[in-house]
Amino acid sequence: MLTGSASHRAALNLVPNYAGIELEHMSHADQHFPPHETNYGSELADVFLEWGGDPNGGPYLILSEGIDLDPCRGGYCGEIAGPREQFQARLGYRFKIH
Repeated sequence: MLTGSASHRAALNLVPNYAGIELEHMSHADQHFPPHETNYGSELADVFLEWGGDPNGGPYLILSEGIDLDPCRGGYCGEIAGPREQFQARLGYRFKIH
């Protein structure tokens, strides 16, 4: 049973459904196979907040903040130009398969 005013229930939607930590590898798929083998990948560690994430599918928003774990050389940390700190925002829609 829902209780409280509509504005109160809407404000509760500002609270994320999930929070977590993740390790991520980011690269170009073809860089791992000849003749295009390069070292442009990045390893990231971050914390994230997720809104949505209904197990039956639907829209979601993930905001994350983390650091690139690769050594920095010449203004690049891994394949990313700029500082080691990384922010990501992902907006998507999940479809339930089964």
